[in-house]
Amino acid sequence: MPRAAHRSCHTSHALLCAALLLVVSARRSEAEDRVDFTVGYYLEDHQRVEVWSPALLWEADVNKSTVIRLQGIYDVVSGASPTGAPMTRKTREVTHTETTTTTQTSQVITGYNTITGPTGVAPQRVPIYGTATSSSSTTTTQTEIVPYGKAFLPMQEFEDERLGLNLELEHRAGDWLYGGGVAYGTESDYESVAGTLKVAREFNHKATVLTLSASLGHDWVLNPGLERWDDKDIVEGLLSVVQAVNKKTLLTLAGTLGQASGYLDDQYKYASVDDLIIHEQRPDTRDKRIAFVLLNRTFDSLHGSAELMYRFYSDSFGVEANTLGFTWFQHIGKHLILAPSVRYYEQSAADFYGVKFTGKPKVFSSDYRLSKLSSITYGLKAVWKFNDAFQFSVAYDRYTMNGRDGVTPGEVYPSASLFTAGFKVWY
Repeated sequence: MPRAAHRSCHTSHALLCAALLLVVSARRSEAEDRVDFTVGYYLEDHQRVEVWSPALLWEADVNKSTVIRLQGIYDVVSGASPTGAPMTRKTREVTHTETTTTTQTSQVITGYNTITGPTGVAPQRVPIYGTATSSSSTTTTQTEIVPYGKAFLPMQEFEDERLGLNLELEHRAGDWLYGGGVAYGTESDYESVAGTLKVAREFNHKATVLTLSASLGHDWVLNPGLERWDDKDIVEGLLSVVQAVNKKTLLTLAGTLGQASGYLDDQYKYASVDDLIIHEQRPDTRDKRIAFVLLNRTFDSLHGSAELMYRFYSDSFGVEANTLGFTWFQHIGKHLILAPSVRYYEQSAADFYGVKFTGKPKVFSSDYRLSKLSSITYGLKAVWKFNDAFQFSVAYDRYTMNGRDGVTPGEVYPSASLFTAGFKVWY
């Protein structure tokens, strides 16, 4: 995924991950001491972007009522991402030489005629006129810049390392659950801190869990053009209900409201305004709304279970998005689970998105991630549980993105493969 899109340990994504982890943890009656380790490898076609992402999660009981979780993520990212500038072609200098010849014609005396008159009159000499031609040459040289070759997409090369840390605590007091978490992320041009607080209440003999959480985050973004660090603030609230419909069906409903303010540009994205390539300019506030539905259903006769997910997103940029996902968990024997999955995503374009701009727009961006697009992800995960203390998993996902506006060049949209492997150890 592109550079800015992969800030998985930072800001709003970190806040959302922390909130969802707290929601999921509310489903469990007690913690299990364990260590999870995963390694992800993301590679876009044509080796455009490459990411290595090892992650470690440790969870343990502090006492009978309190659980602690600590997660660390380390990313190594390299490659190139579209800058937002229009398609262009290579140029070269071509020299033209032109010679101009100038011809001049003049009269000259070429001879004389003798004319005799009457007797007694002296003869007269009359000149004979002709023309003479002369010429001169002038040589001029002109040099111009001309395009050549096939049009290509301007790219920004990068290489970076990122570290993300998440710490969470959860405490149970009867039917009440209290939790909180902090997250920190750092890389060469980005730094973030975030905090989450939540409270949950169980009803109906633990068949219903109502959760409310709030998150705050602050980012520092290095602006290379101005050589300074700019600030960004994020606040989010989440309300969720987890309902056991029956012994085989679990329903989760969640809603999120959030706002980001401050420096919201991508510092590496540009746009063409009146044929000049300049840094993009986004609004300094972005409000967002998210609705989330998750349905889990067990099918005993098929020795499997299904997970159906839907997510609706809208924001003040003008982007509206729908995500639909499905995963099937097939038990094969006592130890193996195969989980094929598919996810479809589509979004509308931001109000200020365009390929080129004219005049003096206040806000503008040519970042393809704000265009009208769709993507599909399909994959397969295999989980092998050797015993009650050790589990190993491996997964492959294929990701393809396509533009839907008929204007944005198709070359900007990536396709990628994602490989993941990991294990869990209970102790």
